[in-house]
Amino acid sequence: MKLWIALAREAGWGHTLLLAGLALLASVVEVAGLGLAVGVLLGAGGAAGLPLPALSLDLRQLLALLVALMALRGLLQVGIAVLQEWLNSALTDRLRSDLLSRVLYASSLRLEQVGRGELLGLLMDDIDTSVYALDRGLQLLQSLISLLIYAAGVVLAGRGQAAPLLLGLVAAALAGLAQRSGAWQLGTLQTRLNAALQSIVGDGLHGLKAIRAATAEPWLLGRFSEAARDYRRNARRSLRREAVFGALRDWLVVLVVALWLGLGGTGLQPAAVATVLLLAYRAAGALGGVISSRRACLWALPGYQALRELRERLGTPVLAAAATRPLAREARLEAVRWQGPGQPAVDLRRGALVVLVGPSGSGKSTLLDRVAGLLAEEDSQWQLQVAGSRAPIELTGSAGAAAWRTLVAYAPQGAVLFEGSLADNLLLGRLPEREERDELLAPWLQRLGLEALLGRPEGLHGPLNLAVDCFSGGEIHRLGLLRAWLLDQPVELLDEPTAFLDAQAAATVRQLVLERSRERLVLVASHDPELVAQAAAVIRPAAFTRR
Repeated sequence: MKLWIALAREAGWGHTLLLAGLALLASVVEVAGLGLAVGVLLGAGGAAGLPLPALSLDLRQLLALLVALMALRGLLQVGIAVLQEWLNSALTDRLRSDLLSRVLYASSLRLEQVGRGELLGLLMDDIDTSVYALDRGLQLLQSLISLLIYAAGVVLAGRGQAAPLLLGLVAAALAGLAQRSGAWQLGTLQTRLNAALQSIVGDGLHGLKAIRAATAEPWLLGRFSEAARDYRRNARRSLRREAVFGALRDWLVVLVVALWLGLGGTGLQPAAVATVLLLAYRAAGALGGVISSRRACLWALPGYQALRELRERLGTPVLAAAATRPLAREARLEAVRWQGPGQPAVDLRRGALVVLVGPSGSGKSTLLDRVAGLLAEEDSQWQLQVAGSRAPIELTGSAGAAAWRTLVAYAPQGAVLFEGSLADNLLLGRLPEREERDELLAPWLQRLGLEALLGRPEGLHGPLNLAVDCFSGGEIHRLGLLRAWLLDQPVELLDEPTAFLDAQAAATVRQLVLERSRERLVLVASHDPELVAQAAAVIRPAAFTRR
């Protein structure tokens, strides 16, 4: 109950109360239609021996009213369903946006605690399940209201008619006890299985080329089939238990009430007997709805619990610091000193190319990640020296790293491409006008020897299909460099900028690095002896673990 209340509070009490009001309206409309049908069955009131208030309507008028009420009920149900879906979709979108925001702005230390499958499972399935838990909790309320109305209707009709109702409710409760659901345990297992399934899918899409190159398709398909089989088996188990409960409940209700009536429990007329049986059946069905909704809510709530736990691990997004630049755009950044535990200070200054050297695995990329504020930022410090200012600007910790990254363009060694057009990949949403994009990108692509990309069928603006890599390693590497250069930041960090390139392409990239280092602060990790020879300073990272 505490977990469901937390979910309702997160949805917003206005949102939850509106959904509850819709549930109440649906119950009232349903019960009103049934009550009018009973009136028709009894011939306009108490003619069949029930002490119901007589209606001043004949049978034709009652039938016309019943048809009109059913039409109104249908329209209301459509409106209620549409509004409920709109409210639930809005909540789903808000939860997904919040989780993705936490991932994008989380510190590296917190991100190390998150698995890809866990994250994908929450984004794609468990958040939907969380919203479903809220909806099922409100459906429990709706069924409870219906139950009370049905019970009050029979009790008001007389003690003789209340007995079969009570027996029917007891039968429904016995059915619930006879078929236990284990809903919470099954829901928890479903959340774990969903994470495993999403992890396998992520592995397949991320490493498709490696899977195919190793002819390991059967291995991945086997993992997927096994996880999918467990997932569906657990879902079938939940469905089977609920279906058995529903069948057992309906059978017991009809059996108990029919036996009571058949053994002379009342002297009602046939129409009244049918009415009592109908009301008892509907009341027991409402009680079954209460039990089923509670079970469904319990089954779905572990997804919301997993979401809460993951958000707690990720922490609150550092949005304010990320949006605030540590210095004005027009200010001239002259020098930066980075300091972190276990490493000598890294000093960068405008016009001086600094190169990290060392054998593979010596920590060059790790040090670049730390200077960029992408790794171990909680223990890092940046001192920024701005032209015209004596006192340096100091940035520390996660908030400082978020602000520092607004000044940095970083080109990692393993560049990646995203779904979308080539222009979108390079500009990341900047320059919305197509003409501006063409004017900016075409000269760059030509200088980097990538003019052939302009002649591809999709050109700059057609979507790329990236299930299979459609670019060579050298092309992707140069596109990663270009993406960083197009950011036009005062600080540039480049990891192995001349790797994977032929002599001509490497010479072009080397020349661009030197040109840009004259007006910027540039730090490069490289094995390129020609680039190292032209550096103003060379750094050899001290040995340390990635953590």
